[in-house]
Formats: sequence, C-alpha cells, structure tokens
Amino acid sequence: MPTDPKPDRAEDSPRPRLENGDSPSERQGRGTVPIFPALQHKPGLEVVEEEVVRATGIALPTTFAAFEHRNYRLYWFGNLASLIGTWMQNIATGWLVLTLTDSPFFVGLNSTLAWLPAWFVSLPAGAMADRFDRRRLMIWTQSVLAFFALVLAALYWAHVLTIYHVLVISCLSGFAATMNGPIAQTLVPDLVGRRDVLNAIALNNAMFNSARIVGPAIAGVFLGTIGAGGCFGINSASFLAIIAALWLIRLPRTEPHRAEESVWRQILAGIKFVRGHQDIRTIVILTAVFSSFGIIYLPLMPVFARDLFHQGAREYGVMMTFVGVGAVAGGLTLATMSKTRHKGRILMLGTGGIGVVSIVLSLVRDFRLALPLIALIGFCQTSITSLMNTLIQTLAPEHIRGRALSVYMLAFNGMFPLGCLLGGAIAQKFGASAATLVGGCAVLISLGAVSVFAPSVRKL
Repeated sequence: MPTDPKPDRAEDSPRPRLENGDSPSERQGRGTVPIFPALQHKPGLEVVEEEVVRATGIALPTTFAAFEHRNYRLYWFGNLASLIGTWMQNIATGWLVLTLTDSPFFVGLNSTLAWLPAWFVSLPAGAMADRFDRRRLMIWTQSVLAFFALVLAALYWAHVLTIYHVLVISCLSGFAATMNGPIAQTLVPDLVGRRDVLNAIALNNAMFNSARIVGPAIAGVFLGTIGAGGCFGINSASFLAIIAALWLIRLPRTEPHRAEESVWRQILAGIKFVRGHQDIRTIVILTAVFSSFGIIYLPLMPVFARDLFHQGAREYGVMMTFVGVGAVAGGLTLATMSKTRHKGRILMLGTGGIGVVSIVLSLVRDFRLALPLIALIGFCQTSITSLMNTLIQTLAPEHIRGRALSVYMLAFNGMFPLGCLLGGAIAQKFGASAATLVGGCAVLISLGAVSVFAPSVRKL
C-alpha cells in the first residue's frame, strides 16, 4: 500500500494547552464559543484567555473532539456501517432461534455460546495487542467474521439451517469477535492520543448504539420481507466498510514490540498488574457483576416482546431500537463531559441507575410503558461501559495497556454468557421478569459493596 508522507499523528502538539487539553486556536476551529470573543484576534490574548480558563475553570466541552483526527473518522464511519449489519444479524438470530425452538432457554444458550470464547481468547488477544500491529490484526478478525456471516446466510438460503448450525456458528464467530475486542479497544488511543481517549470511547459507544438503533429497525422490517438470510447476507457485506477503513488508516511507523517473555508470561504479568492495582481490580470486579446481571435483560428481549408484551418481530426491533436511542444519548452526554474530574462518581451513579430501572422494568406489562425504561437502561449502560473502559486505559501504563484491558474484556465478555445462561434458566422456570428482577437486585448489592470496601473508586 502507498505510504502517506504525512501520517495522521495522534500525539499531542507542543502548542499551549488550556486546562481541558485544547489550545485556544483548536477550540476556535472546533466551533467552541470563546471566553472573550471581542478579543480573539488581538495579539497575545490567547495566553490571557488560557490563564483565565485555568483560574476560573470555565471551558466549554467539545463533544466531537476525536473527529479532528483523520484516522479516527475513517475508523468511526467504517465501523458504523459494519455494526449496522452486525445488529441486523443479532436481531435476526435471536428471533430465528426463538422461532426454531420456542424456548427461552435456547435464546439464552445461543448468547452464551457466542460469548463463551471470551474465557479462552481474551487474555491472549490482549498480549497480541501489546506485541503486534493492531490495525492488521483487526483486519483479519473482521474478515473472519464476514466469512461466518456469509456461511450462515448460505445455509439459510439453502433451506438446511437448523438450530445446531446457528449455535455452532455463533460460537465460532464468538472466537473472532472476542479476539477483536481488546485489539480494537487498544487501537483507539493510537488513533487519537491519550488526551481524547474518553471522548473517542464515548463516541465509539454512540456509534455502536447508533447502529443498535438503525440495525434492529431495518431487521424488524427485513425479517418479514427477505427473511433472516437476507439480514445475514447484508451483515457479511457490511464488513467491507470497516476493512476498507482500516486499510486507509495511516499511523506513524513503529517497530512491533518483540518482548523476550513468552506470551504466557506476558499474560501472567498482566493479571498480576491488575490484581495489584486496587482501583483497576475494583473496576474489573464491578464489570463482572454488571455483565453477569446488569444486562441480563438484553438476550431476553425476544421473550419480553412475545411472551410479556404479546408483540411480534417488528416490535422486538423497536424495543432494541429504544435501547440504542438511550445508549446514543448516554454516549453523547459522556462525550460532552469527557474532561470531567468526577468519572468515578458518574460510574457509581450509572451503575445504581441501571439496577433500579431493571427492577422497575421487571414489574411493567405494557409495551409502551416499557420503551422509555429500556431507553434509560441503554443510557446508563453506555455511561458505565465507557467509563470503565476509559479508566482502565488511562490508569494502565502504555506497555501493559492491552493486557490490562484484556482482563477487563474477559470480565465483561466472559461473565456475560454466564449471565445469559442464568437468565435463560430463570426465564424458563419463572419468566423473563423474574430474571430481570434478580439482575437488578444483584447490581445494587454489588454497588453497595464497592461503596463500603473500595470507596476510592468514587474519587477517580
């Protein structure tokens, strides 16, 4: 591939910076309102404004700061197109499994198998992210995911697809998706620099959840027209967008980190680091509980739609769209607040919010009343995951960032399938509402434990 003579460097500029990390000229370029607009073009007054901002703390946040970086723009829009296809497949798969089996347990089992590989590949993926070219690794994982989506579509169109095909392909796709997780997350600071990490992660979540709005809405229509196979085929084609974007990204040339330690020793070093860092350790434990119980409602959405609210595939798509609407709002809100010094407090507040709202949702039996609650859960969910991700990436040193993040990803992705299995079993026996109620109560109990035994998290 041709080499860009002027790569889009993510490192910070030596220019004077305001307290929020911006130079006065950058703030103007982003369309942010200056503190003293009448004085903007007078010599030397940029420094005066900088001192006033530092003294008063008045600096308007910039919601889309990460979009200044060309590489990040390519990554964001390419990933958006791909994730729309992914959400179409997720919706189609959930509805297809329920149709094939008429069993909430199998709905939970499918999600469990899709996320189970996290236990096997999350930590090696983190070590690989610290050793090799993250961009090229991600191209490979996205290509594998595109292939499995195409296989699923072909089996459906050939009228030979069974529940066992779906379960096996979900599991195989899970290996590639789990491998992709730490690699994609640790690539973000390379695209924007540490100054804009929280902003970029929040915008990533907004992008992910924008896809959650559009994908389910399209899938809800297409399931009744071109069927699940069409959704699978569109998803396979959508991976071309992110693969092309990754090829176009230009980063400064760096030599791959060839550590003398084996991958296994590097993995152990990452685990030891997380275990010895009190704040990161607490965040990882909170992540594990949140992933096991806080989002237990998500794989049970088809059951909520059909059995509790007595709705069809289109309304199921609407419910997932509302999760996305709330999540996008949460992502943009957090992006606007990306320079806040109260990340820990917001994390605790969001965790408590998702616990309370989950309990309320478990008591609702009206489809229309459930929609705003679902949106509020999406809002809290995005805030929590963005902050957990950002805190770990900023607390961990560069040389071990990938491995620290892989432990977090293991807690998130590894505990989610266990939560799906538990939720499916409870839903099979007592109903989806009971499973969601248990999940909300567990989140609140864990939040109380963190408040008592690790109060330092509130001060992050």
